[in-house]
Amino acid sequence: MSGPEQWGDSVDRREYLAWVYLRRVIEASRGDLLELLWPGGDTSQPADVVDVAERIATRDTGLPDRLLQATANRYCADPRQDAEIARRRGMRLIFPGCPEWPRRLDNSFFSLHGAGVGSDSTVRGLSTAPFALWVEGKGRLDRLVQLSVAMVGTRAPSRYGREVAQQFATELGLAGYSVVSGGALGIDRVCHEAALDCGASSIAVLASGPDVDYPSAHGPLFRRIRHHGCTVSEYPPGVPPARHRFLTRNRLVAGLALGTVVLQAPLRSGALNTANWSEAMVKPTLAVPGPVTSAGFQGCLKYIRDNRAAMAICTGDIREQLEPLGRGAAPGEPELPFGQTALTLSETMVFDACAIGSEAHAGSVSDVQAATGLSGNLVMRTLRDLEKRGYVRREGSRWIKAPGTR
Repeated sequence: MSGPEQWGDSVDRREYLAWVYLRRVIEASRGDLLELLWPGGDTSQPADVVDVAERIATRDTGLPDRLLQATANRYCADPRQDAEIARRRGMRLIFPGCPEWPRRLDNSFFSLHGAGVGSDSTVRGLSTAPFALWVEGKGRLDRLVQLSVAMVGTRAPSRYGREVAQQFATELGLAGYSVVSGGALGIDRVCHEAALDCGASSIAVLASGPDVDYPSAHGPLFRRIRHHGCTVSEYPPGVPPARHRFLTRNRLVAGLALGTVVLQAPLRSGALNTANWSEAMVKPTLAVPGPVTSAGFQGCLKYIRDNRAAMAICTGDIREQLEPLGRGAAPGEPELPFGQTALTLSETMVFDACAIGSEAHAGSVSDVQAATGLSGNLVMRTLRDLEKRGYVRREGSRWIKAPGTR
């Protein structure tokens, strides 16, 4: 391979193919790659993606040894092949800086990094943020996730588990939520279908390439999801599912949603891995209780008992956790005087820590950091965003809640 200068005539074309190339040669994501793309970690700045792709393709010895080793069997890939598959299927590759890139993912992984869980065995030490995603479907990912809930559970649910999953997904869909899940057998399928059946949107996060429907029997379901929402994948076309890819997939399920609900899970369940991610991202995590004699609910019961998940016995419990500051009104609900979309958990934490009116000795950045435990970069970024949206205003060194928002 001769490098990005051979991939296309225009700068935009070379940049796009450089992203496609990285998505092919990098498995999931890597911290050393993110540092090369965004030195200092500020993903709001343009990434020099063509340079990074060129260095990997030409085996630049100045790159980290582990990155060179990780790409040793893939660096000769020609991204034009993946780009052509994407063109034929109508898929798109999004990355930070794209209008469709969901800001919630950035906030989720900032919180995860701040929690110091990079080597936590409960999330398998795979806490690196994604750098690009393949998306297919009529729904815009950034809009779909504004009011979204991850709903996960066992592949072998009981009748009770199915009934609760269908009821909760239907009621949340009617309330305006997008349902995020993994497209798997069992609870995932029930939740996807219930949301679609009531006219809501759904997002399926795949553990395979974007053109690989797994399980294959869910092909019709994935087509429905793409018509009313979208499918999302970190992996390039043709990549088969694998156990480690389900684990890395789970972090995206948790990261895209406001919070996670486990509908039914035994003690050893992939659904609990998603709950671990949600917990590590400091997001609301809930579980449905079941019979104490049922092995299929022992994971849910343990997380509730250990205070790692709030108990969800109705959708009101879920919405109470996910809507601490409200959102744009659903049909028949009174409209709040501020905001048309839900705040993320980190946004809510920062907003709550801001001063009220002339409240003395409160509202400085250090005060907000102390109250939330979030990193300084995330606090400043969130404050600036809340200011643009009219939630807070700045007075000197203090941040104050805007009138009508408290």
